[in-house]
Amino acid sequence: MAEVTSNLSASPAGHRSRFASEKRIIFICFLIALGQFQYGYDSAAIAGFQSMPAFLRIYGYVDPTNPIGLNISTDVQRLIQSLMNVGGFLSAIVMYASHTRLSRKVALWLGCFFGVLSVSLMIGFTNLGGLYAGRLLLGVSNGFFVPSTVTYMSESAPSLLRGPIVGMTTFQTSLGALFGILVDNYSKQYPGDYASWRIPLGVMYVVPTFLAVLMLFLPDTPRYYVTRGEDEKAVRAIRRLRGIKDEAFLRAEVEDIKSAFLAEKELHSGVHLNDMFRGPDLRRTLLSIGANIGGTATGVTFMAGFSVYLFVQARVGSPFVWVMISLAIALTGNMAAFPAMRYFGRRELLITCSLISSAMMFGMAIVYTVSGGNSSSASKALVGLSIVYTWIYGLGQGPVMWALLSEIPSQRLRSQTVGTGSGLNFVVGWLVSFFTPYFINPDQLGWGPKYGYIWGGSNLILAIWTFFFVPETKGRSLEQLDELFEKGISARKFSSYNVERQLVDDLGEGTKNATVVQVDDIEKK
Repeated sequence: MAEVTSNLSASPAGHRSRFASEKRIIFICFLIALGQFQYGYDSAAIAGFQSMPAFLRIYGYVDPTNPIGLNISTDVQRLIQSLMNVGGFLSAIVMYASHTRLSRKVALWLGCFFGVLSVSLMIGFTNLGGLYAGRLLLGVSNGFFVPSTVTYMSESAPSLLRGPIVGMTTFQTSLGALFGILVDNYSKQYPGDYASWRIPLGVMYVVPTFLAVLMLFLPDTPRYYVTRGEDEKAVRAIRRLRGIKDEAFLRAEVEDIKSAFLAEKELHSGVHLNDMFRGPDLRRTLLSIGANIGGTATGVTFMAGFSVYLFVQARVGSPFVWVMISLAIALTGNMAAFPAMRYFGRRELLITCSLISSAMMFGMAIVYTVSGGNSSSASKALVGLSIVYTWIYGLGQGPVMWALLSEIPSQRLRSQTVGTGSGLNFVVGWLVSFFTPYFINPDQLGWGPKYGYIWGGSNLILAIWTFFFVPETKGRSLEQLDELFEKGISARKFSSYNVERQLVDDLGEGTKNATVVQVDDIEKK
């Protein structure tokens, strides 16, 4: 039986000390989360392009009825947004088919490669073919970045900090979005029709280049090495990622990871990828898919991809500036998510924030419906409601969704479950990106902010789904979650159920230098 440390203090002072002692892994995961920064930057930059005169003079058309005198056709708008989701879906298929052969590091390197290639195509060509090819490959890049960064972080972080650390992905996404709009705003008036939108694209070389170099100096995740039977590499990975020097602690943690993996492997011996849809793994797969689609159901894809365009149609003055202000305020919500994920449960955060987001979306739709889009007061209300929405999303919905996506899949099937969920989410994201222009573009339905009626309803459904089906995973190690799902514990009993397995990284402050005891002894007590 694996060895673990004795139970230790879980006081607030102990938590603060644990945060300080794990500063290395927190910093490393912050850098890994730059893959999410790239995703946020791209979403916001392209959202800005749709209202940038220099871009529209090449890829759009003259429209005197539009507030800026130019517009983009619904078909082009659909493709530049939706092709990225198609690329992401292709990446998900690759990750699913590769099973455990594709390491987290290799997946991140692939994201870097396709990211650089896609940006080069969009900068090098000034026709729709080059633009579409670049967007497709950028989707492939994000399809590797998004799930791989979350998986790397969740498999490297100690369970006490896993939720807050994975929650940094939302912070990085919002930070990237802020930079995307910031660069758009200050480059849109640059002389010439090419430089103004090529500058934001050129900035997108930075993150893939940095991550490609960074991964040369970092190991793969400990859990990945255990699944490959490379226990010594797992020991070295924990030592390098978390700065732990206690050899007994290192080997005890690897043994815990290994024992849980072997137990699950033996339990499911003789089955393959279709095991995701059998027994307790079916529940985990459905929850993972639900959490993936739930991220899109919040409406964040709509707001991220069309925020500037939406404000232009609503005749909000200085739309780029207001979107920047909105994203800057949203960052405070992302920062508040770090302690919120530590002190509040996943379920209560997700339910509460989904209900508030629903109210904000309905509010935007109702304000625009009543005013007809011709009132300065309505424009201010629209901006205010969107700011509250983005803040709430950054506080609870985004971080909780990412945490659930990293915690719910079983260890043996993590890559396939995450890949499958991401693939389906890209399909849903494609549907949103493809049909949203039809709803908001004046040359079609022209709903504008009235599109919020749909997202208000989807947020309400998300809150109800969470209440009935989402278990509380906060404070549980990945191995303890395996036990809870194997036993079929109901969602509302997850937090109170006494698990049999006690793990090294689950026992609080001081574990690095604590006295080691046997699991059997703990169970007898």
